[in-house]
Amino acid sequence: MPSDARTTAALAALAGPRDRYRSALAATLEEVRVWLDTHRAAATDRVAQFGAELGPLGARHLDVRKLAGVLAAEPLTEPTAHVVIARAFDVLQALVAAGDEAYLLDLAPGDNLYHAVDARLAQFGRAMGAARVVDLARSGRYRPSDHDRWLDAFPFGHWNQVERDLAPPIVVELNGADLRAAGLAEFLDGGVKFVLVARGEAGPAPLVRLVTPRTFVAQAADGALVARLAAWNGPGVVGIMPDGAARFVHDPAVAGGLAARLSVTEIPSLGRKRRAGPFTVAQQQEDLEQLEALQSTASAASGSSAVPGVPPTDPVDKLAAWLLQQADLAGV
Repeated sequence: MPSDARTTAALAALAGPRDRYRSALAATLEEVRVWLDTHRAAATDRVAQFGAELGPLGARHLDVRKLAGVLAAEPLTEPTAHVVIARAFDVLQALVAAGDEAYLLDLAPGDNLYHAVDARLAQFGRAMGAARVVDLARSGRYRPSDHDRWLDAFPFGHWNQVERDLAPPIVVELNGADLRAAGLAEFLDGGVKFVLVARGEAGPAPLVRLVTPRTFVAQAADGALVARLAAWNGPGVVGIMPDGAARFVHDPAVAGGLAARLSVTEIPSLGRKRRAGPFTVAQQQEDLEQLEALQSTASAASGSSAVPGVPPTDPVDKLAAWLLQQADLAGV
């Protein structure tokens, strides 16, 4: 289990999205269990019945199972299908039994955030791959050369929209210098949620490039915002950042435009003149300027109710406008 208290708190706050994924897994697992038990029992009973009807001589010289499948009203499922579906069942069972550590990535210095997340999602995706394998095997469309690999890894790029909506959350501990957040944009779809716990110095605003209308994005000093991320029904990412980083929240759950969604509480100056991992000073400055631009746009939008050139209609506003027009401020 994680040693960082921030990570432990983030895992606890994401219990809701995690439990939804586990519930979907458990329901699928139970469905596959029932199918396996039913068909195994049916096959055993049918073979035993035909064997008894044929007698010792017939059973010794004939393939009783094949004959039972040919003569029965409902053909027996091929033995290969049973083997494949049993493998899919084992995959689902292992994923259901996985503890909270399965939802945590602890990256060593220099590890690539994109590759680590891509690999972990592909492991979670084995649940989707297993469900598809079961469907293909039951309908006789399963091809080992094409579908076997789905039980080992099922990349996020293959997930459909329903599967993405059920995506489990991932908490990542990593060095601040390795926080290349822009690479996560490919995965921010459906219900995918990430919490990034940065260790040591990081860029001032690495998450700002992920701000889009329906994506929850926040940089904070602690995990207080993770609960809001968990409550949002779309994708999102929270960065728990070290001192010296920007603090902002972009929450699509808040009705309205950018002015309502974006709240910026701190934009630091780029006092240090050195790289932050792979990011040059110029790149870090770009991130800060982008956040400032978003804040400026939001501020302008929040004050746009008073349209320039249109006289106010409220009497108090009219009086204020008249006084401003009459005042001689030239000597001020």
